[in-house]
This record gives sequence, C-alpha cells and structure tokens, in this order.
Amino acid sequence: MVGKRVAANTTNWLLSAPLANPGMLEMFRLRNRQPVPKLVPWAGEFAGKYLISAIQALRLTSDPELKKLVGQVVKDLIASQAEDGYLGPFPKEVRLKANWDLWGHYHCMQGLLMWHEAVGDTNALKSCQRAADLVCATFLDSNLRVRDAGSPEMNMAIIHSLGRLYRLTRLPRYFRMMQEIEKDWESAGDYLRTGLAGVEFFKTPKPRWESLHDLQGLVELYRITGDPRYRTAFTNHWSSIRRWDRRNTGGFSSGEQATGNPYAPTAIETCCTIAWMALSIDMLQLTGNPLAADELELSLFNGALGAQHPTGRWWTYNTPMDGVREASAHAIVFQARAGTPELNCCSVNGPRGLGSLSEWAIMRASDGLAVNYYGPFSFQGKLADNTPIALQIETDYPLVKRVELRVEPLAAREFKLRLRIPAWSKTTTARINRSPPIHAVAGRYLELNRLWKSGDRVTLDFDLQLRAVPGEREADGKVSIYRGPLLLAYDQKLNEFDDEAMPALDLHKLGEAREVFLRKKEEKDPLLPWIVLEAPAQGGRIVRLCDFASAGAAGTRYRSWLPVTRTSNAPLQTVSP
Repeated sequence: MVGKRVAANTTNWLLSAPLANPGMLEMFRLRNRQPVPKLVPWAGEFAGKYLISAIQALRLTSDPELKKLVGQVVKDLIASQAEDGYLGPFPKEVRLKANWDLWGHYHCMQGLLMWHEAVGDTNALKSCQRAADLVCATFLDSNLRVRDAGSPEMNMAIIHSLGRLYRLTRLPRYFRMMQEIEKDWESAGDYLRTGLAGVEFFKTPKPRWESLHDLQGLVELYRITGDPRYRTAFTNHWSSIRRWDRRNTGGFSSGEQATGNPYAPTAIETCCTIAWMALSIDMLQLTGNPLAADELELSLFNGALGAQHPTGRWWTYNTPMDGVREASAHAIVFQARAGTPELNCCSVNGPRGLGSLSEWAIMRASDGLAVNYYGPFSFQGKLADNTPIALQIETDYPLVKRVELRVEPLAAREFKLRLRIPAWSKTTTARINRSPPIHAVAGRYLELNRLWKSGDRVTLDFDLQLRAVPGEREADGKVSIYRGPLLLAYDQKLNEFDDEAMPALDLHKLGEAREVFLRKKEEKDPLLPWIVLEAPAQGGRIVRLCDFASAGAAGTRYRSWLPVTRTSNAPLQTVSP
C-alpha cells in the first residue's frame, strides 16, 4: 500500500508540480522587478521543500524521469542565484533582513546539499556555500544579528543546514555562525537551556512547530562538538513532545504549535507532522532507541498517509483526528499566487512524510544493519566494511502479521541484524530459516548476530490483536482503536448512520470484531480502504471501522476518537516533576 502511495505521489505530484507551478522558480528571477510581488513571507521555502521531498522520493524509486526533472530544477535554482549568493525571492533592500528569508534559505540549502550527496553535483555544493557565505557576511561580519531579522523560530532554523554544511566542508565560519545563532536562541526559543532544565516543550518561549527544526540544530551541535549537553537538551525536548503533544494519529501540533494537550479538536498541520517525523529520525539516529522508530511508523501509516489523498493529487493542511479532509489548496489558498496556484507550505512539504522513509526504513551501524520498516520492499546497500548486501521483505504487512525477510550478502559475512519489535506487539515470534522459534521482546530490537549467507530467511509473526487506548479531556469517555500500527476510524461512507448518531462501542466484545474486507495487492481503486472491520456496539449494533489513512478520502466525515460503553483512564502523566 505504501509503495502505491509513493508511486502516486511521484506521478501525480512530484513530476507535475514544477511545470504546473512555474512561479516556484520564477519568483526568484522577478525579485527586483516592478511591481514588487506580494508574496507570503515564507514563499522562498517552496523550491527547497520540493527538492527535499523529490530527492527523498528518488532514493525510494530511482525514477529516471524524476531524476531528470530534479536535476533541471536544481540547475534553474542555481541560475537564479544572485551574484552575492542570495537565494530568495525578495527585493535587494530587504534580503535576509525581513520576512522568513533565512527560513527559505534553510530549505533551499538543505535541498542543494541533498542533491550534491545524491549525485555528486559540485555546482549544488558551491551554490549552497555561496548562500551560507552571504549569511555569514550579513550577520557575522557586521553588527546585525540573526535575531534582528525577526521571526526567530523560523529564521534561526538555518543553524541546521549550516551544521550539515560545516560537517561537509569544515570551514570555520559556518560553525562560528552557528555559535552566534545559539547565543540568539537565549532571547528567542531558549532551546538549549530549557532542554537541559527539563522544561516541557509546550512551556518553552517558542513552542511553534518551526522550532522543531531549530531543535535539529542541537543535534548538529552535538555531532560537531561531542558536548553531551546538546544531546540531553534534544532528547528531553523530543520526549516532552511525544508525551504531551503527539496525537493519536502520530501527528503533531495544536493550531500549529505545542500546547500540552493532544486531545484538543484543533488543527493538525501537515508541516508540523513532517517536522515531528524529521525530529524522530534524528532521535533514532542519535540514540538507537526503537521507540523513535515506533513513532515514525505510527506517523507514516496514519498522520502522513492520512494527509495525502490516495490518488497522490493533493495534500491536506489539516488532518484532524475527527472531521473531514480538505485539500491544502482550499484550506490555505491565501498562499497561492499567479504562477503558483497549487503551492503552499504543506503541498510541497507533505511528500516528505513518504520520502523520509528512505532515512529510517533500514539503517546502518558499525556492526551491522537495523530494520525498522516491515512493509514489502527490496533494498540494496553496503555493510560498514563495504560488503554489498541486499534485503527483501515479502509480506502484506501491516494487513497481515507475518513478515518474511530474505538476507542476501554478496559473500558470507558475520554481522548483527537488528529487527525492531514494536512496543504494540505484545507477543512476537521469530525464526531463522527452520530453527526453533525465538521469543522477541516488545519495544526492543531483536539482535541476531551470526554468519549470514545468501538466502538466509528470518520470519516474524507480530501480534495484531485490537487494542483500545483511552482518551482524556476533550476525548474523555472515548477510545482510539489500533490494529498493529494502524489507527482505525469510523467513516460515514461505510456506515448507515452519521457520526453524531454513532452507537457506543462495547469494549468487552472488542475481541469479537470481524474483518469484512482486506485489500488485495491487485486492487486498482485508490479510494478503497486497506481494511474494514465490524466492531460490536451498544444494543447489538455494529460500527464499521477502516484504516485512518483511507477514512474520509471521498469527502465523507470520519472519527478516530470513538464513544464506548465503558473505559478506563488514560495512563497517568505527571506535570511536576
């Protein structure tokens, strides 16, 4: 199912977006023309966000048509760069000093760095450096500071791309610029000091979602310096967001920021969920904690795929827990301009929810590989000693419980294969070839250290029994029901009654829920759900539930917080300490 969504995103969005929205790059060429274009302050991000998501998609698909198009977008973006290195759409008199201009440069620099890493394009690296040199000349070689540009949580996020660029080039100016931004944090988001003090993220000075990209700067500072304070601050912030602000869908934000209430019926912006997933990838890389991979799986199958229409033609701005799905081109149409009718922050950013799978599905360690994603795939890579290796998974996961992983090293090699055992799978068994079953511990990696030979197989059987998670506050008296990593939802299309008339589910009979539809691989209709179950409800009635990623795809109303006859309290979360 994910593969079909990736293909739909490539065909129906990534390959068409630059041609259908030529103003994505034309705005860079028109920046000093008259009349001055009336752009949204973040318009400079569109090209960079598009590049990030398209390059991630290339890692997943190796699509030659997409590769050619991305190469042309990069070439045209570089050609639009000003002589002084400016890479934005705003007039000369306000360059980098107003709007969210540094934020736009942050995304463009990220895209250029990723393209250089993907294909070895030295022109992309040089363009990124020229932009960084202008940032340093503007804020390092003058009395101006980055905080003077305003919009601090947005503009200071450039510390993240500066860190990546410094690690690649080791040019001291870029690190010095990072240090100055770190000082400016103290009068803005104060990310380091609040993180070290254990302040809950929603109580920090700048809890908007853009600050999550500043938090990625903490990771870069740790990678560069090895100072454990940066790591501690980052992991504390990540844990706080997960504890207080991650929604039942794996989404993040309440009206575009952290509030400490994951139950409120407020907007869950797609950009916010993408930032949370980027943060969780950093957490996984930094700590090797499988809990971060569980979070990524939850976000992918529910919040991210729920934000994408199954056809791949559009993404949402808001993917509520209960409500309807509305295209971002409708919800935030104020961002559209002549030449960019479909562009807004979420339409160009949403595809990263799929593309980021290339960064966490399979990960390498010094002693082997870690498998975090269990959908069907084939993978080619190298071990730390450069031995080529291929992995292949055959399964219909997450619709079925069985996953078969085939290991194909070029030559027999001893290495450690780590297999993520999701915390939700209470009983998991594993077998290597025809060996006796191995009990795997939920919420841990199953570590298999052996001499691996071509054709070795590992079989995993996960626990897909339904589980109910009770809500609090606005969701008091309701539950979210999961089947494996899939959040289930009521969809108006599948039931004869409307959402306000939904009968309460009988939790005591939840084990009697019956699968009535399981999507087949060959099914062509993109609007059909992945799975449909009939759950027992009050008065002998039934409620049909489907996967959240499909719910509401036809414009119907849906709900993921479901009324129940009896419920227990949600797990206790202490406020202080």
